Amino acid sequence: MTGPTNFEGTYDPASRSFTYTSETEQQPGKKTKVREVIKVTDSNHYRLDWYEEHGGREIKTIEISYTRANTE
Repeated sequence: MTGPTNFEGTYDPASRSFTYTSETEQQPGKKTKVREVIKVTDSNHYRLDWYEEHGGREIKTIEISYTRANTE
């Protein structure tokens, strides 16, 4: 998928999480509901979880853990 996708979402300060939802068109004419959750652990770490709806069920398809590179 190379086209732009618009997401709308919220931030929950208690869990330090951003949650975004959208629909993508990974194949022409076939729309898929998606949800992305970004959980901030601390100033050097966060995790992105990507969920897609397939057959009426939400399935986690991506999990990426980020760590800030040493900036010294």
